[in-house]
Amino acid sequence: MESINDERSGHTERLNYFNYFTEVEEEFVRRRGKQLLISPMDWALVETWKDAGIPLHIVLRAINESFDAYDARAQKYRKVNSIFYCQQAVEASFAEYRLAQVGGGDQTQTAGGEESSEQPASDQSAFPKEVILEFLARCEEELRLIGSRALDEGRTEIEGAIARARARLTEIVSEIVGSARVDAEALERDLDAIDRMILEAAARERGEEELKKIRVEAESQLRSYRKKMDKAIYEQTVQNFVSRRLREINNIPRLSLFYL
Repeated sequence: MESINDERSGHTERLNYFNYFTEVEEEFVRRRGKQLLISPMDWALVETWKDAGIPLHIVLRAINESFDAYDARAQKYRKVNSIFYCQQAVEASFAEYRLAQVGGGDQTQTAGGEESSEQPASDQSAFPKEVILEFLARCEEELRLIGSRALDEGRTEIEGAIARARARLTEIVSEIVGSARVDAEALERDLDAIDRMILEAAARERGEEELKKIRVEAESQLRSYRKKMDKAIYEQTVQNFVSRRLREINNIPRLSLFYL
């Protein structure tokens, strides 16, 4: 019975990993008490936490600690309208978590940044093969349309990157079709590499001046938080915002199982 529970626990951790953004959004909205449209900058911050390897449960814990402190105030002058309200608590909780992990024994890190015992290889995929193949087919079709438009408009930088991306996706799909199981973590790494390749082409196409304008927009929105943010977290959040803008401008789909 214990081994079955361990296997289910590992599966749940991976499900949480691939639902990182949804879990964070829903917990924040739940504690806020009213529905709120999460801003692009908020999403950039959550992506920074995910990229930094901050485990989902640490982020959720910090969100609750932040709202517990807010609710305990005698007077509340303003409603919490941004996930940035929880940013300092997340960094502090993660720092405590890392200190607690020192000398914690021979464990391996899961996709969500969790420390846990080695999981059976058969449990490495959190999604059915058919679901993943359907997702990849949608991504390929979106990329095909983007590449076609870029070709018509003479945008050779993007068109070339899209062609390379589609070729890589074709190879990935062929491998998945011929495999007995899907290694979701390995697939996520492959998709991330393709995603970065397309974004680099999009950045080159926009040029330095346009990128500076997007960065200024990000820095302007972060001005009131900058002094309270870790330098690396701040810089990564700005970069994530720039990447999000490049995707919006070019209608580039997010090649990640987080968006499955």
